Amino acid sequence: MRFTVGGRPLDLTSAQVEESMRGVTQDPTRKHVVEMLGVVFPPKQVFERASGFDRASFTTNEAQRVLTRLGFQCRTATETAEGKNAWAVTDVDEPAGEATVEERLGRLEAELVTAQAAIAGFHARLAELERGGDQR
Repeated sequence: MRFTVGGRPLDLTSAQVEESMRGVTQDPTRKHVVEMLGVVFPPKQVFERASGFDRASFTTNEAQRVLTRLGFQCRTATETAEGKNAWAVTDVDEPAGEATVEERLGRLEAELVTAQAAIAGFHARLAELERGGDQR
């Protein structure tokens, strides 16, 4: 499929995007994620690897626009596609046999990344408070 991002033309398929992300460790997620290969990644990480464009040369919205048009699920990191918190277990209601072990492990790893990012944010806030950064 043909796209224009930042005034530059780009030909990209969903298969090329998935192939570019196989075996890649997710960067910490902040606000947005894209689901693929049973894992969630930051959209800018995915688009950078798939397009070869420098991450600073495009916005998250541009990355999400392209990835969504290619059929990938883009959402905020604070909720799953089912509307649950990102760190909530998402496969409890699945009948046995519908999700493979690899899919369940991928989701669990993605949820762990989100939890680690949240913990890092809490740690930074606590350090700021300990330094007296929030004197009310």
